[in-house]
Amino acid sequence: MAFRQDMEDFLLYCQLTKQYSANTVRNYRNTLDRLARYLESKKITQTKQIDLDTINGYRKFLSTHETLRGEVMSLKAQSYQIVVLRSFLKFMIKNGSLVLNPDRLELPKTRSRRIEFLTDNEIKKLIESILNDTTVPEIQKKRNEAIILTLFGSGLRLSELLSLRKAEIQQSDDGQLMIQGKGGKIRTTFLAPAGREAIELYLKIRGNDDNPFLFISHSKNKGEKGKFTSLTPRMVQLLIKKYANRLGIYKRITPHTFRHSFATKLLMKGGDLRTVQTLLGHANIATTQIYTHISDKRIKDLHAKVFKEDDE
Repeated sequence: MAFRQDMEDFLLYCQLTKQYSANTVRNYRNTLDRLARYLESKKITQTKQIDLDTINGYRKFLSTHETLRGEVMSLKAQSYQIVVLRSFLKFMIKNGSLVLNPDRLELPKTRSRRIEFLTDNEIKKLIESILNDTTVPEIQKKRNEAIILTLFGSGLRLSELLSLRKAEIQQSDDGQLMIQGKGGKIRTTFLAPAGREAIELYLKIRGNDDNPFLFISHSKNKGEKGKFTSLTPRMVQLLIKKYANRLGIYKRITPHTFRHSFATKLLMKGGDLRTVQTLLGHANIATTQIYTHISDKRIKDLHAKVFKEDDE
């Protein structure tokens, strides 16, 4: 069959059988569509025509491909293209097609990532900046404070944060949350006391409305029938960037930075990688191992403290 038809079958499988999120399916589609256009430029239309030479040519193409920002595609992004292609080929083999063995596709070796995180003091200053902002209404201040403390105190992804509903919070006496993460997987995490308190204050000011989501837009532009609309990921990204810039925090602060900060704090306070893996919802411990250097430093500090005490 034609590559594009196989691609559509795979995407349907991801959506219906694997229950991947709409964002994941969209990213898969964009990735495979890029490959399809490359294949068509090489007069390749059938999946069975794809061989190792074709993939090596595609990898060379990716290494010089410019993103919409005019930048060369990062190694991480290049690796993602190959990961999606391997999943696609595994699907094809599972369905009886004679195609290239996905195990022959090696992932590019990427450099260790430098994890940016915020300290408790930086979080405190960020909150102060939000609450002292005289340019926005009080309800937005309280919402923004609640967003920051929820991200920092629970390790949620931005998509998970924006999926939270008022009912979930109001029905949880102990701050426990059931989160549907990547791939539709359910995990348990918790709101920190400061986050719970901030949410309660925000909801008290917000009052009753028909929008079921926890965090909504309170701008003057209302949605249909006068109802406030839900926040978008871009709105949250911009508000975080706004207050981080005001503070002069010379780090790349994004919503995901708070997830890193959550994991870092857990490890620095004695948590282990398995616990962090569970709370973050990582399917593989290898993903959580980006925090190994933090765990290693804690072990080193503990060792130094223990043996210093023995000498005294």
